[in-house]
Parts: sequence; C-alpha cells; structure tokens
Amino acid sequence: MTRKLFIALLLLFVILGEAEKSFISFLKVEKMETLFSRKTEGTIIVSSSYKEKWPNSSYLFVLVEDPNILQVVNVTKISLDVTNFTINLVTHEGGETNLIIQLWDSEGRQKQLIEEIKNVKVKVLKERKNPLQASMHFDRNILMFILPMILLNKCAFGCKIELQVLQTVWKRPLPVLLGAVIQFFLMPFCGFLLTQILALPEAQAFGFVMTCTCPGGGGGYLFALLLEGDITLDILMTCVSTLLALIMMPVNSYVYSRLLGLSGAFHIPVSKTVLTLLFILVPISVGIVIKHRIPEKANILEKIVRPLSFILMSIGIYLTFRLGSVFLKTVNLEVLLLGLLVPALGLLFGYSFAKVCMLPLPVCKTVAIESGVLNSFLALAMIQLSFSRAKADIASVAPFTVAMCSACEMLLILLLYKVKNTCSLILDEKRKKNSPSLTMKALLNSYSG
Repeated sequence: MTRKLFIALLLLFVILGEAEKSFISFLKVEKMETLFSRKTEGTIIVSSSYKEKWPNSSYLFVLVEDPNILQVVNVTKISLDVTNFTINLVTHEGGETNLIIQLWDSEGRQKQLIEEIKNVKVKVLKERKNPLQASMHFDRNILMFILPMILLNKCAFGCKIELQVLQTVWKRPLPVLLGAVIQFFLMPFCGFLLTQILALPEAQAFGFVMTCTCPGGGGGYLFALLLEGDITLDILMTCVSTLLALIMMPVNSYVYSRLLGLSGAFHIPVSKTVLTLLFILVPISVGIVIKHRIPEKANILEKIVRPLSFILMSIGIYLTFRLGSVFLKTVNLEVLLLGLLVPALGLLFGYSFAKVCMLPLPVCKTVAIESGVLNSFLALAMIQLSFSRAKADIASVAPFTVAMCSACEMLLILLLYKVKNTCSLILDEKRKKNSPSLTMKALLNSYSG
C-alpha cells in the first residue's frame, strides 16, 4: 500500500513538472515586417528568455508551410541581456503562409526541444506601384506643350510689372511681412493644431504641417490677375516667400517633427526650391526688359495674358486632379476636411489681417491669395526625399489633398466674383436705361402740378 502511494505521488510530481514546463514560454515575436512580393528580403525578430546551460547551445529552427511564398535564408543570433534571433526571409509571390518556430538546446551531442510556436501567420502582399510614380505617367507631349506656354505667360506677366509699385513695396513692406508671418508661423501652427484635434497618424500630420509651411504657389499671380489683385505685389511676395522657405522649411520640419514624435533626417528640397525661384524670376525679368526695350511687343504680350492664364489654369487643375486621383482613394473624411480647411484658413487670415492693417482692397486680395494658394509640391518633394515608401505614400496624401481643395475653392471664389461683377454690370445698364424715363416722369409730374 505504501509502495503504491509512493509511486502515485512520484507520477504526480512528474506530471506537474512537465505541465509547469509546458506553461513556461521562452519565445516572443518582437518584430514582424509587412512583406512585399518581389522584395529581396524581410526580417522577423524573435526574443528568447531561455537560460542556456552551455554557451551558445540554444538555436532556432524555422519551418515554412508554403515555400513558394516564403523561404528562410538564415537565422542569426545575438546574445546580450536577452537573446535575439533574426530570421531573414526571401519572398516570391503574394499570399499567406504559416511559420513553425522551434527553440532547441544542444548539450554536447544531445538535442532537446525547449519550445515550439506554431501557426505564426505571415502575409506577403503583392508588389504595389508607387502611387506618385504611377500617376506621373501621363503624356509627355502635354508637358512639352505646356512648358513654352508657362514661360510665355510669365514673360507676359513681367510686362505688366510696374517698377514704381516695387519701389513702393520696398518702402512699405507690410504686405510682404504679413504674408511671411502667416505662411511660416501661423499656418504651420494651425495645421499642427488641427491634425492633433482630428487625431491623424504622425506621418500624415507631418505632411499637412509641411504643406502649411510652404511658400506661395507659382499660380497665385494667375488668380491675382483674374480677381483684380496687385500682380506686381503677388509676384514679389511669391519670390520672397520662396527664398525664405530655404530657411523656414528646415526650421519648421525640425520643430514639428519633434512635437509629433518623428525622428530622422529630413531632406529639404533645396534644388527644387531654387529652381522654382529661378523659374519665376528669369522669364519675368525677360518680360520687364521687353517692356522697356520693345514696348510694342510688350503690348501684344499684355493682350494675350488673360486668355493664356485661363488656359494654363484649366490645364493645371486637370493635371493636379489627375496626379491626385490615386491618393484620393485613400482619403478619409478627416483628411478631406483638413484639406478644405488649410487653404480656406490661409485666405481668411491673409484677407483679415490685411483689412485690419487698412491696406487697399487689391492688396488685401493679394495677401489672401498668397497665404491660401500654397506651393504644395515643395512639401511633396520633401516628403518623398525624407520618408520610406510606405510612410511617404501616407504623408503625400496631404499636399495633394490641399492642392486639389485649394484649386476648387479658388475656382468657386473666381466664379462668384465673376457672377457678382456681371450682375453689377447688368444693374448699371438698367439704371442708365431707366434714368431718362424717370427724368421725363418727374418733368410731367411737375408740369401737371
């Protein structure tokens, strides 16, 4: 009887010991990348808390359920405070497969299975084309046709610049200072605040902040012409803000990346910014020279500037929507709302501050346009240079959304402005026609009296 009880207790202890061992977990999957097909390799990091009896006696063995999707290249081991195994994988085609990860210990010639993790699911996504690159494959003939038209249009705008206005702005630079403060201080702060209120992801929030800190867009002078603003002031403000962007974009990127918890080196598109500045200055300078040397040619250019501007504006809006159509598929309500708010706030701030400073109406319009119509493609260039492809795709939604919403809002403002002017002209014509009859009626009344 005592012998049987002893055997039962011994078996019980053995069973409990084995059960306890089975409940102890040594392995933990720390990092698993999203793998893409056609990618050379990916990695999975597994940490082990197993205490080895012999130095480097433990090792990891990995089995792949479907080798057509995934293959193991090698497993590397790094032993510090915690042992980490890095599993290097090669992908072949899209799909889903399971991994079996086994931790083994080899004591001399004996091998012992310490732990096994089954059904570690790995998804391999099919290779995606970069949305930016995919959307850039439009007809090159259109670009070859547009470029001479843009240069001619800028040259025509140069013919409309008044040097006296430049001298006045130099003596009274308040509009330029207002635009700079709004573009590089107020707009980035508002963009950051709105992204936090709407709880956007860090990369997307950074994209909006960088879009808000961009200088005035090159197409702002088109709207300044069509809305009867100060064209000379608009061109000057665009050049000054583009020059300031070389300093302020790095400063704002550093400040707001830290606030958003992003780290890394942010590459400012210096060459693109300088090229943008030269692309504005050179043809406009040629137009100024033509105006003073060949006045008759300048008169011809001034006549074609409005229809040419309207054509270029239409083509620019079409290309912007075509480029952004891929990104629009990923836009949610919060992103669309922010895309509408950014240019609207810029317009509101610019016009309100200029009005408070009691500046003339054309100047108020110009400051509003420069603050609301931003060069979003500088932000896009910086994002593409600074982030990995996955993050860049997320962040690039911001500049495209702002560019498209800005174009829609400016077109709406232009339409309302033209309707208002047309209604005013019709009312003036009616008043002119009705004024003689009113005079005759007044005369008849006086005669009958």
